Amino acid sequence: MLTVDEFTEKILHDFKKVFPEVKVGENLIHLGSGVTYVELPLGSMYREYQMTDYCNTKELYVKIASEILNKYKFKVDYANAYPILKRHDFGINSKVQFYREKAFLDIDVLYVSDMGETFRFFTIDDDVEFSLLKKKAIENINRITAALVPLDDGLQAYTLRYTTDYASSLLLSEALNKQIQRKIGDDILIAIPSNSFFLVAKFSYCNQQLLKYLVETDTDPNKVSDSVYRRKEGIYMKVC
Repeated sequence: MLTVDEFTEKILHDFKKVFPEVKVGENLIHLGSGVTYVELPLGSMYREYQMTDYCNTKELYVKIASEILNKYKFKVDYANAYPILKRHDFGINSKVQFYREKAFLDIDVLYVSDMGETFRFFTIDDDVEFSLLKKKAIENINRITAALVPLDDGLQAYTLRYTTDYASSLLLSEALNKQIQRKIGDDILIAIPSNSFFLVAKFSYCNQQLLKYLVETDTDPNKVSDSVYRRKEGIYMKVC
């Protein structure tokens, strides 16, 4: 019969053949990572082994762990995946690591699953094909039709006719960028105060100050950036 240490070493070796993340702690074996994991008590496993045999014990706990992990494993629906713009430090101190890429300067692109009442951010630990996720998310944002209109009569700033949770994300939309180019041009100012609101205007000092004022007065709690950016021929710079 195996000692406790021999049993632990052997079952760890076998678990690593089945599960991608296996760690041993104090009287526990930890399987999985991020928000989806299971912890198995070594004492109970060893007692099971003493009453039956090693193979039956291993198969029993592989089955138990697999059922738990599969139950709570995030199931991705690519039809409801969207990109979201956030500041580069958004979620940095979270217990999980969000999957992210740089959009420009201090703005990142994160990806979410629209679950109706809430968003669920994709993490680096999700069982997701990230190249497919990015492709589908951009396809989904491109399907959203949105009209770019003047913010108010007499103002040279533009925004969307209707608000949406994906307003800022539409800056990644090919269709919306064609509208921006047609109505404003290639040398533009962009402000993204929150996820549901963005502003674009032709580059000028006057418009720069206007956008800065509008950013400061935005009350949406889902903040993105307090800055105003200039985009000229695809190159971004922060102007204030």
